Amino acid sequence: MATIDILVGCSQGTIDRVRIESRAPNPAQALAGLSPAVVAGVLGRLYAVCGAAQRACAELALAAAAATTLAPDRHGRLAVAVAAEAIQEHLWRLWLDWPAALGTTPSREAFTRWYGVIQAGEPDWPTRLLSTLERDWLGMPAAGLADFVQLEAFDRWHATAGSPAAELFARLRAERAAAPRPAQAARPAGTPDIPLDAAGEHRWVAALQDAGRVLEALLAARVAALVSLLRALRSDPPRTIDMAAVSPSPGRGLGSVATARGSLEHDVTLVDGLVGAYLIHTPTERHFASAGPLVTHLRGRAVADAAEAVRVATLWALAFDPCVSHAVALVGADHA
Repeated sequence: MATIDILVGCSQGTIDRVRIESRAPNPAQALAGLSPAVVAGVLGRLYAVCGAAQRACAELALAAAAATTLAPDRHGRLAVAVAAEAIQEHLWRLWLDWPAALGTTPSREAFTRWYGVIQAGEPDWPTRLLSTLERDWLGMPAAGLADFVQLEAFDRWHATAGSPAAELFARLRAERAAAPRPAQAARPAGTPDIPLDAAGEHRWVAALQDAGRVLEALLAARVAALVSLLRALRSDPPRTIDMAAVSPSPGRGLGSVATARGSLEHDVTLVDGLVGAYLIHTPTERHFASAGPLVTHLRGRAVADAAEAVRVATLWALAFDPCVSHAVALVGADHA
């Protein structure tokens, strides 16, 4: 079973040690010698998280390696499935995980109901869900998010609106974890890797990043991505999610699919019609690398004590959202 341990140490009021220990066997190693038709199905079943994205990425990469392309209707069906899956992931984090982490009330009943609606593919569900988000969670029209490029407007909203979404941002803003690290540039290396295609909301996220409010930017990016996906699925025909494939050389295919966590990439080489080599690169692999964004943002951050170091690391881990189980632990702490 794949797991990630995030080990943090602090001294003199600063997180000065961050170590990532990952146990993530790569199932792609077992794919050599299989036919493309078998591989696509296997990957779609192997991954409990983002299974639709894994299958879509596999089909794209395998088709490119075979010097073909997916039929337009197949590409469209896969794209809709990936978009619906990403929406479910965003709802899970925004309605369950972030409220639990910040001490607000999770929307369990609403999440369970809408998860079932999406799974069943009920008629016009994107329009209905967007309306529910605006009325019951944001407490405002989603179009108004574009105004938050002016951070004064955003700060007034989360301080006064009283909606579940506003309360999340208000709690997050109150966290020491949301403050810039001392003696660091306002925009440290490692930016949110969450797919966005709505320019107005993206400017809001960029404004938060530029102000050094990166943890808030990561949460805002998830909100913007959710709204953007729902709007895209409402169009006719549906604009869905970024999926692409190329063949850099004969027999090799590269597939890329935008997921709720960032870009998923497959790299496959076919030999005599069978898989000769298969590599999978996930957002989790990038975000939780030993010198990746999570480590970059945690190291050097000011904390009051060891308990806060663990809490800060827990919030940042949630923001970067690994697709496997994870835990945060303290090592060599200074309890003074």
